[in-house]
Amino acid sequence: MIKHTVIVAAVLVLALGVLGLGHPNKPASIAGSWQVDTRHSDAKLITDATTDYGKTKLNVALGYARLEGVARFDDADVTRSKVDLHIYPATSMSPSIGEDGKFLTRWLENLSNHTLLCFHSKEVHRLPDGRLQATGDLIVVRVDRNVDATPSEAYSGPVYGPPVLHRVSREATFTFDPPTDGESAQKDGGIQLSGSTKVIREDFPQLVKTVVNTYWPLVVQDKNCQTADASEAYSGSRCTGTFLETQGMPVEPHAANGEDVGTSQNFNEVVGERLTINVNMRLRPNAAGEHAMGGN
Repeated sequence: MIKHTVIVAAVLVLALGVLGLGHPNKPASIAGSWQVDTRHSDAKLITDATTDYGKTKLNVALGYARLEGVARFDDADVTRSKVDLHIYPATSMSPSIGEDGKFLTRWLENLSNHTLLCFHSKEVHRLPDGRLQATGDLIVVRVDRNVDATPSEAYSGPVYGPPVLHRVSREATFTFDPPTDGESAQKDGGIQLSGSTKVIREDFPQLVKTVVNTYWPLVVQDKNCQTADASEAYSGSRCTGTFLETQGMPVEPHAANGEDVGTSQNFNEVVGERLTINVNMRLRPNAAGEHAMGGN
C-alpha cells in the first residue's frame, strides 16, 4: 500500500512539472502587442578574442547598441506571434539609415552611422521549458564610401566617392526568456524580456565582419539633460543617465623601464569567428496608432 502511494505521488509531481502547475517560476503570460522602450533597452555585441599573445581564448564585448522594435505574442496560438527589431549605434535615439539604405548625407560624417542590424521573425515556437524561439531574417545594412587618396598639390583632405549600399540577409533564431510569475511588472504595465542569438562567421561572414569593424559609441539609458539657471554661472547642460560600458580587453603588460622596443604588438587580438547578440528589452503596451516595422 505504501509503495502504491509513493508511485501515485511521483506521478502527480511529474504531471505538475509537465503542466507547469505549482511551479513558482513558471513563465508569465506576455500576450499582447508591445513596443520596445528605446530609452531602457539595449543590445550587447560579443565576439571571440585571444590574449597573452594567443595563449588564452576569451569572449569580448564589442560594445552596446540601441534597440527599437515591436512584438506581438499570442498565448492561445504562439505561432501567430511576431518580433521585429532594429539594432543600431547609439549616435541617436533612432536609426540613422533605413533598411532600404536611405540616409541623410550628414549621417555619413560619423563612421558609426554606417551600420544597421534588423531581425524579422517568420516562425515562433514555445520550447518545453517555456522559452520562446523566433526564427526569421537577420539583416545587415551597411553604407560605405570609397576614399580617393590620390596625392596632389591642391590636396585638402580625403575625397569621398558616392555611397555604396550593402544589404545581406540570412536566417537566424533568437531565443527569448519571458518573465516569470514571480517577477513584478513595470509601473506602466510593461515587462522585461531578454533574448539572444549566435552567428558563426562561416555562416554569415558579412554580418560578423561588419559588426566587428563598426564603432559602437557608449550607450546612455534614460538620459536627462537640464540647462542651468540663468542666474548661475554657465557650465553647460547637466546630464544624468545610466552608462552601459564594456569591460574591454586585458591590459597589455609593459616593460618596467617604459621601453617596449622589439616586443610583439598582438598581446590582444579580436578573432571574430562568432558573434553573440544579447538583447535586453523593456516592452511597454503598444499604443493605438503604433504599427509594426517594415520587413523585407
